[in-house]
Amino acid sequence: MQQLMQKEVKMARPRNFDEDDALRKMVQVFWRHGFDATTTRMLEEATGIGVRGIANVFGDKEDIFLKVLNVYTEMARGMIAQVFDPPRLEAAQMMFQGLARETDDPEDVTNCGCLMVNTVFELGRASPRIRAAVEEYREMWRETFRAATEADGVSDPEARAEYLLGILWGALSQIRLMGSTTAAAPMARIAVETIEGWKA
Repeated sequence: MQQLMQKEVKMARPRNFDEDDALRKMVQVFWRHGFDATTTRMLEEATGIGVRGIANVFGDKEDIFLKVLNVYTEMARGMIAQVFDPPRLEAAQMMFQGLARETDDPEDVTNCGCLMVNTVFELGRASPRIRAAVEEYREMWRETFRAATEADGVSDPEARAEYLLGILWGALSQIRLMGSTTAAAPMARIAVETIEGWKA
């Protein structure tokens, strides 16, 4: 899932540098290190843009992070449009199976889990704007699972969507904690088996 998400980024307004490219690079930094640990110096090194240039174009650290979260959400939206077309439970099974697939590169950022899930660990210090961005992302996934469950005629799609969302976030948390996509394998396997039982 995370591998597909990295391919979907759409931004605009280039200046004397490519803002889209700069934001993609900043996504990688925040994804790997989190909000608290990411410094302006890290962003400068990743983008090649001076500290003043970053501030002038993207704002302060929270402004930058909100833009990064927006890019990340659009990446996920693009992946959902690709995988859940049409919205079916089989697509959810494929997504969970792909979630736990081992990456070729141990330094692959997907081994860091999910930027949004990781941000939840820092929500105690987050502003209402960041909280709202995280909840918007959660709602996008909740609605994706609800539509897939409803399309296959499974009862109580709202509750089942909430269950799948919890499994997804738990699996991604395991990836973050263990530093490997394979850490999600046990939870992903149970999710696939559970969904198969719903379809029976």
